Amino acid sequence: MTQQTQNKIGAFPSQFIKKMIASGEIKNADENNLQPASIDLSISDEGYRMKGAFLPGKNESVRDIIKTESLYKINLNNPLEKNGIYLIKLNESLNLSKNIFAFSSSKSSTGRVDLQTRLIVDNYSRFDSAPFGYNGELWLQVIPKSFLIKLNSGDKLNQIRFFNGEAKLDYNEIKEAYLKYKLLFDEDANIIDPDEKSVIDNSGSIVMSIDLDGGKSDKIIGYKNLLIDGVLDFSKKNYYDPADFFEPIYSPKNGKLILEKESFYIFSTKERIRIPGDFASEMIAYDIYNGEFRSHYAGFFDPGFGYGKNGEIKGRQAVLEIRSYENNFIFRDDQPICRMNFEKLIEPADFVYGEEIGSHYAYQTGPKLSKHFKN
Repeated sequence: MTQQTQNKIGAFPSQFIKKMIASGEIKNADENNLQPASIDLSISDEGYRMKGAFLPGKNESVRDIIKTESLYKINLNNPLEKNGIYLIKLNESLNLSKNIFAFSSSKSSTGRVDLQTRLIVDNYSRFDSAPFGYNGELWLQVIPKSFLIKLNSGDKLNQIRFFNGEAKLDYNEIKEAYLKYKLLFDEDANIIDPDEKSVIDNSGSIVMSIDLDGGKSDKIIGYKNLLIDGVLDFSKKNYYDPADFFEPIYSPKNGKLILEKESFYIFSTKERIRIPGDFASEMIAYDIYNGEFRSHYAGFFDPGFGYGKNGEIKGRQAVLEIRSYENNFIFRDDQPICRMNFEKLIEPADFVYGEEIGSHYAYQTGPKLSKHFKN
């Protein structure tokens, strides 16, 4: 860090993460995996089938638990079974400074094939987190929910972000950013007035809703997983026919759909969101009091998503990965479905999401499937 920025608090941009690689705080990392405010992690060929999900205790390493709670060592030449709980070592490890901590989330291509991943580290009873000053290996809990998944050493299933303090914008900060950067647009590219439509809640999160209309009665507005035993090779891109894995859902005439318990769905938001280069964003659950469902597995949005380098893009729809857990659940068009937290970067990243890194999802419209499927 420079003297000018070392006392600032927030999320680390790409140039800071690059310095962490050079200093050895992130070990065995590939700079080619850098994103504007995160870095992709890659799996090794060491993995285990576990008896169940777990979290280490305060003085307990992941390898301690493997000794007693693993069933067998896996071979990545064989596909992972649906609902099997697997633990795979990541190639990267951390040796963080005492004032730095980290959070992890699934990548978009992982969430959209219903492959659940959770980061696990030694001596820490929280998923997807590495505490201040963590020094040790990184492991990934992997659970295929809808399909048999074939993985390969080097596949990138999750990404990690770094912080030196609280980065989330509070209510006043997000209101100011909203007015300055015009963060939400409707389907006609009109700015959504936050005073006319309550899109900022009391916690400072932006509320987004589900799109079950799509503008046309014959338009695909979502997908539902098929109950099949086909194998999806995670390394293949633009390869699979969507009809072999998903059933398309068309816009309902009455504006509502019943989502079946334990099925997996892909939808998109009604609103178009954009993330200026000064910020990153994370999709979080709306509110458990609004229903026992999950709206996403891959919830991180890098700087520049739906914004571009200079604000030339008027937002992109966010894709939703939905499961209803306890009961069938009736969704209505424009029903609130998720919240977006905005995080301030210590300084703008050297590059932004989109054209500069050629992402598969930079120009997504509607419920776009993962990069494994033919367009």
